[in-house]
Amino acid sequence: MFRGIYTATNAMRTDTKRIDTITNNIANSQTTGFKKDVLVTQAFPEQLLLKLNGSKMPSASVNQQISVTPPADSQDGATSISIKIKSGYLTLSDAHGNGNHKSATVARDQDGYLRTVMRASNGNEITKFGAYLTDNSGKRIQVPEGNLDVLQNGTLQVNGQSIANIVTAINSKVIGTINGGSMADRSMINFSQGKLEITDNPLNVALDGEGFLKVMGADNQISYTRHGAFTRSSEGILIDFAGSRVLSEGSEPIELPEGSSDIQIDPQGNISAVINGQKEDIDKLAIVSITNSEDLLKTGQTYLSTAPGVTAQETPFTGSVMQGYLESSNVDIISEMAQMISLLRGYESDQKVIRSYDDIMQKAANEIGKI
Repeated sequence: MFRGIYTATNAMRTDTKRIDTITNNIANSQTTGFKKDVLVTQAFPEQLLLKLNGSKMPSASVNQQISVTPPADSQDGATSISIKIKSGYLTLSDAHGNGNHKSATVARDQDGYLRTVMRASNGNEITKFGAYLTDNSGKRIQVPEGNLDVLQNGTLQVNGQSIANIVTAINSKVIGTINGGSMADRSMINFSQGKLEITDNPLNVALDGEGFLKVMGADNQISYTRHGAFTRSSEGILIDFAGSRVLSEGSEPIELPEGSSDIQIDPQGNISAVINGQKEDIDKLAIVSITNSEDLLKTGQTYLSTAPGVTAQETPFTGSVMQGYLESSNVDIISEMAQMISLLRGYESDQKVIRSYDDIMQKAANEIGKI
């Protein structure tokens, strides 16, 4: 009975955080270059539920019935696999403990350990936040690079070499699994492209493709942004809407010479202008793609920076720069409102569940216990 109250309470707490996230998205739906947040949730670890006086000792006679498939969009030689088993369980370990699961999609992380996969908004697989797959003795599994496979006896293989047994066989006294409901795991940024809106202002730019403009604030810290509303300061420096200096490829502020006219910014970010009647090249915008964009954190004013101790892995920008355009936010208000209504209904349902449990406990204490 108390477990039901805890489960409903956890669901209400998670829904509250989801509603807060959606509210922030809607509030910034008109903010240029804003990227919406998505709250990632996870279930508490699945624990085995046994019959009275039952045991979870393994049974050697269990037929595993394992199916293994690569992710739908993977190519030959991919190192991630989806595992489903009919008898027994996979054990996944994270900060909240060990859980028993019937299926999981795992991939090799940068240290060689197999972890569950999370997909970013651009479709990339992320393992750094995933739970570790353990063998049937509870040890994390570290594997070399190569093709993954699982035999019907539960043996994990890499390039045909046996590594570990990953399936815990369970006898008939195990009923199934149970958990304490869901909880908020982390907030992730959805970096999908927003709509490009024409402004005809030559100092407005939008990025068509994955990438970020680099700017430097008054604290001399470099930030990344998609907000391309630029202007010329009184000192002739190219600055953004918040006063941060726009950086060049050489990580220096870009200076627009006095008297510059007919400023042009080409699709590669090269800046040119007419000075004293002659067209001259001025500089090039610093635009980069970041492969570990999941490590970027919002710092306000549409600025992004990496978490402490993490370095942004910059790669060349492969998209194009659109002069005279600004990128609107990628928030779909209708979709966000529909999600909010659904969450509010779920929240109300969980409230009713708690009231029902409370009524049952009152009867148990005040009526059933009477002599």
